[in-house]
Amino acid sequence: MRNLLAMFFVMMILLTGCSNEPSVEVKTAKVAAGDGALTLTRDGKISLSNEQEVLSGVSGNVIEKSFQDGDEVTEGQPLFKIGSKEAETELLQAKQELAQAMTTLAKEVAQKKPVEELQAEISERQALIKKLEDESAAGIVSSPMAGQVNIGSVRLGAEVKADETVLATVGKDNPVIVRFEVSEAEKNILSTGKSKVTLKFIDGTTYPREGKLTFNGTTAEATFDNPIGLLLLGNDVRLEISGLSVPDALLVPEQAIHQREGGDYVFAVDSNKAALKKVSIGGKIGNKFIVDDGLKAGEEVVIEGLSNLHEGTPLSVKNDK
Repeated sequence: MRNLLAMFFVMMILLTGCSNEPSVEVKTAKVAAGDGALTLTRDGKISLSNEQEVLSGVSGNVIEKSFQDGDEVTEGQPLFKIGSKEAETELLQAKQELAQAMTTLAKEVAQKKPVEELQAEISERQALIKKLEDESAAGIVSSPMAGQVNIGSVRLGAEVKADETVLATVGKDNPVIVRFEVSEAEKNILSTGKSKVTLKFIDGTTYPREGKLTFNGTTAEATFDNPIGLLLLGNDVRLEISGLSVPDALLVPEQAIHQREGGDYVFAVDSNKAALKKVSIGGKIGNKFIVDDGLKAGEEVVIEGLSNLHEGTPLSVKNDK
């Protein structure tokens, strides 16, 4: 009898301890059914449209740059000179020596002295100068088009390789482009052409013109008309792409998904307790995953406080609005 009473009290203590497990404060969000209210946001920078890279045709060092970043340039306008200071010095010295020889020749002719050797020397110097000038001209890099020029990381004195080093880019500042990477799932949804593309500045104000989306592989380009130059090259901006439709899809915030034992799991809320559920993920849209199996629309999943949870943990729930 005493043994039975002892076991009874032990069980009561264990049960009491379990029921008194402190609740964990968590933040939750509801599993949403895909609809037309989905909005994607992306941060990016203003880039020129129709950009072309400016490459050097010769290897050497950048010894001249004849523009300021952001200048408007014409097609064929010289932008850089590639070569070496030694070659430029040799050309200058050759021209000076030729001038001195020409002066000497004029004096010799005036004095009616023999000038055959001097004329031969002058011809050699002229041939050398022609060779050096041709080499120098080969190092002149011109703009491939009219537009705005933007230098990259290349600066004066930098070493460049022929047909490899990008010296600068030239493009149009009307329209301009904001580029961003997309997943295949995002690309499929954005490609429907029913979305509205809005650009916002860092201060939160909205650019008054809508953009248009195009794709180059997994890179999306949002193009905006810029008739008065309000969108400046390199400006940080945020894109909002609204009006997206994800029919028959369930969406769950990425913070809710965690991996264990080789699978994807969430903690759902079941009678104010944590319920561990395995889910099947079918892609990602913005900061939400598409759930193919394991959850139902309207269920609550934990998005903050996951590290303190196990199956059955009592929850103090704060909903994400």
